[in-house]
Amino acid sequence: MPIKLSNNLKNVNWQLIIAAPVAAGILHICATFAAPYLTGASAYSRLAPALPLNKMEVLRPIRPGKAPLPFLSPDARYAMCRFDTSQGPVDVTATLPPDAGWTLTVHSPQGDNLYAAASTPGRITPVSLMLVPSDDRFLGVTPEARGIARGTQPPLTVSASRGIVVVRGPDNGLAYKQRVLAGLKEARCSGHTF
Repeated sequence: MPIKLSNNLKNVNWQLIIAAPVAAGILHICATFAAPYLTGASAYSRLAPALPLNKMEVLRPIRPGKAPLPFLSPDARYAMCRFDTSQGPVDVTATLPPDAGWTLTVHSPQGDNLYAAASTPGRITPVSLMLVPSDDRFLGVTPEARGIARGTQPPLTVSASRGIVVVRGPDNGLAYKQRVLAGLKEARCSGHTF
């Protein structure tokens, strides 16, 4: 019996046995990367008609059956801005309170995360971004080049044509409702002119 088993093992095509899981792995990775481009209705296409251009809007609380997107957390409040840099840069500012759970993220229409910032417990986290077009066109002379001193630290520049900015604050109950809403309403998203 042991002789027959060893003869059968010699006849097995080991290259085929090894190639099958490798091919399946490659197919899985390709399908994962292609999925955002093959979906019928992306998050951007669902949100874009409801959000004003280059203006932050605080969304209603997430309720079952009334969420603007699937899988949004009902224990958080959201403010979102649909941005387009085709007419020039867009300034995004927010002050993330010193509580855990506050985030600011920038997403492309395909769902790529272009930028993310999270609050630091015990410390206020100011976020200042300038979303600029991804091409090489001249955007004008900066205030610094004209001799005008900037009162604050210069914003971080992120290259993006279109997308959505999301500010997320934790919904810690009725006692904190006004504080969370004030933090979301303080977030700004506006067209920038030099």
